[in-house]
Amino acid sequence: MTSKNTQLIWSAGGLVLALGAGVMIGRISAPGDPATGGDATASAATSSKSAERSSEGGLSLAERLQRKRAGETREGGKPVDKDLQSIMESTSRLDRTQRLLAFLDRLPAEQFAGVYEDFRNAPGANLRGSERSLILQAWAERDPLSALSFIQERGGDDWERETAVATWAANDPQAAFAWASTAKDEGDVNNWLLGATRGIAATNPELARDFIGQLDGRTRDQALDAVKPYVMQYGFDYATSWIAGVDNEGVRNRAAREMARDLANLDPAQAGQWNAAMTDVETRRDISETVADRWARADLNAAKTWVEGLPEDTKSEAAEGIARRYAREDPAAAAQWLSGLGNNPDLDGARRILIEESFRKSPATSLEFVSNISDQRAQEGYYHRYLGGWMREDENAARAWLNSNAQALPERVVARFNRQ
Repeated sequence: MTSKNTQLIWSAGGLVLALGAGVMIGRISAPGDPATGGDATASAATSSKSAERSSEGGLSLAERLQRKRAGETREGGKPVDKDLQSIMESTSRLDRTQRLLAFLDRLPAEQFAGVYEDFRNAPGANLRGSERSLILQAWAERDPLSALSFIQERGGDDWERETAVATWAANDPQAAFAWASTAKDEGDVNNWLLGATRGIAATNPELARDFIGQLDGRTRDQALDAVKPYVMQYGFDYATSWIAGVDNEGVRNRAAREMARDLANLDPAQAGQWNAAMTDVETRRDISETVADRWARADLNAAKTWVEGLPEDTKSEAAEGIARRYAREDPAAAAQWLSGLGNNPDLDGARRILIEESFRKSPATSLEFVSNISDQRAQEGYYHRYLGGWMREDENAARAWLNSNAQALPERVVARFNRQ
């Protein structure tokens, strides 16, 4: 999908999706609600209505008059709740959500602070995480600065910071990010900036990319992870184009690493071409293992062929992704394939993986492959570890193997096990 198409879609549906993004944040991060699904649709409906209403009571004059004429009832003839206690007493999640939305729809902006404080301090509030998140989102939709000031003054949790500012950012990205940039936050991650970036990504992933370039450290890394689902939803071509559009090379390489697994799951062959074309050697090497691993799950033979054609500086790393899967399925064939890749010491990582993964299924194959490790001390360490483990499980079989291979084994290994 092109950038232009993306902007058209989000401009049409952004208001509806913005609150839905906030619900997801609350669902992921809010304290333990035992049932966390199902709020996004109702919450989004509230968002699309509340944006057009006056601050007085959250309703336009026409709506207030209509409700008054209707006897202050909601659809179905049920009275609109005037406090949260009766709502929370309902055992039906759907009923609670519907009644809560109606309550929040009518709540005057100046009363949100009191309602939210009472709710967050009530016994069992941590078991009502999604309802608490919904109240906070509705407040941030109506009066973001008031909601954020409350959280600052009360020392809100990380998820509260992210949820409130993300709700604002979905509707007014520039203002929300500017505010978050000046808000102090302790710790390695600035949750204000993280939430703002997440909210922006929900409606405009490309704009979120521009803002990520202004972040650093763990905040930037977590922001990349947070925007990933909003980027990946548009498919392989959009995601790789999004990554290529990151200005900072270091951030771009980090984004590539973050999204490599999802890209390989979408289309391993395309991911292989994308990976092989990378000019940064370290990034190409790091991602090649991920691509090889995911590709081997779908088509082992195709993945092996791809690895064999890679440059030596990348082949050794990609082979690790193949070795793990292949050794579990057919240890002997995996050992033969890996031996055929040559004597490059950098292949020791893949060799170690093959030894470790094949031991349970075929101890003899695992131990016979130890001699392929280029480092002599590492070889002895593997013999001691795995031959010793085999001795504990099946001493007769292990000693038979030891005696048959004694001439090819390091003297210290043979002497150690013969002393037992």
